[in-house]
Amino acid sequence: MKILQVYRSEPNDDVKTLVGILNRDRDADEFKLYDGEPNYDELVTKIFDADKTVCWW
Repeated sequence: MKILQVYRSEPNDDVKTLVGILNRDRDADEFKLYDGEPNYDELVTKIFDADKTVCWW
């Protein structure tokens, strides 16, 4: 299963812990909306490639 983690802001320690649990035994990818100018075309491609997408505020 492929999982995509999307971050709206930089993750804190609690979020990092939860992401580690969710990514266990999965093919994991991430997308950082807070890092510069996000490439939304890339984000859409990653969403459709993933089996599950989790968005973090």
